[in-house]
Amino acid sequence: MPELIWQEPGNPGRKVTRADYPSDTTRALLAQTIWGSRATRYRIIDIEAKLARLRVPSFFVLSEGDEELCVFVLDRCQKRVARQLCDGFHFVMASTVPHRQNEGLAGVLVDLVREYCVSAITPPGFGFAYVEETTEFSLRLSDQIGHDSEAHLPLTLFTRFFPRADPHATALRPDEGDTLRAALGTFYVDHQLTDFATSLKQDECFVIRDAGGKIVAAVQAEVLRWSVMSMPGIQGKFLLKVLPHLPGLNRLLVLQDLRIVRFSNLFISVGYENRCLALLEDCLYRHQARIGLFLLDERSRVLTQLRHIGRLGILSRATSGSAKLRLSTVGMDADMVAQLREGPVLMSAADVF
Repeated sequence: MPELIWQEPGNPGRKVTRADYPSDTTRALLAQTIWGSRATRYRIIDIEAKLARLRVPSFFVLSEGDEELCVFVLDRCQKRVARQLCDGFHFVMASTVPHRQNEGLAGVLVDLVREYCVSAITPPGFGFAYVEETTEFSLRLSDQIGHDSEAHLPLTLFTRFFPRADPHATALRPDEGDTLRAALGTFYVDHQLTDFATSLKQDECFVIRDAGGKIVAAVQAEVLRWSVMSMPGIQGKFLLKVLPHLPGLNRLLVLQDLRIVRFSNLFISVGYENRCLALLEDCLYRHQARIGLFLLDERSRVLTQLRHIGRLGILSRATSGSAKLRLSTVGMDADMVAQLREGPVLMSAADVF
């Protein structure tokens, strides 16, 4: 049974509820929502699989009578800040029914959701959201919530039009999970918001080992499936309007069902940088994709290392874009807030994107 969060005085039919599971109406709304910015717009294919990745979800719904008008999806999590495990909420996505957009409904709902989260968090805690830099709607909501710190996450692509398998790349073995978590903890020791104990999904991890069997490169690979509706510039028009009609080439990128491998929990041993590229290419091959995506803090030495390795593919040079991680704190001391502001911070593999 949904939990009643708020009723409008004098109009009890207008209310906000919270539930652990989405209604069929909520599922349908999220499935038909067009995401992105004015320039790049897409639908998420298989929204059910996306929602299934949430850790401890909450679905906040603003409704009038029996009609759901606006939905916010949040995910409760725990991450480390200044080595301390902290309670938090991830503001995952928001959607309003098309015929009631531009009425300020999301603004009404976000204030009530923020109030709920602040009261529910055990300090020290935080709330955060990933906001595409060109998405005006998300930026306005984020400004309304407010934030104490902000990180810049450049869009980093790894592309191979004809990816090849690597005979040395294998799946992570069931008994290697703790070993990899420990290695990641050391590799990202200078990052805030780490959560390897919960974010590492062993069935999504692939590795390369040295001659002695030690893991020297590892990555977690999640397949995102988007149906792209629009893209900016001449390049976007070519990909959407021209490429589908070119025999042979039209199989390289199928934008109606674009498969993107989201890379996270990347680990690279010194001296094995080239093997890392082979591992990434192998993941593209395994998942029948040609595009991989990293979202790393601009201040992260891991991003610097990737850029130094180079050879990330032709689309990595031709495509630009970024997101912001905006974070608000609850009951954190000045030192913890300062460490979040100074960064770098880590975008978790468990954060639905």
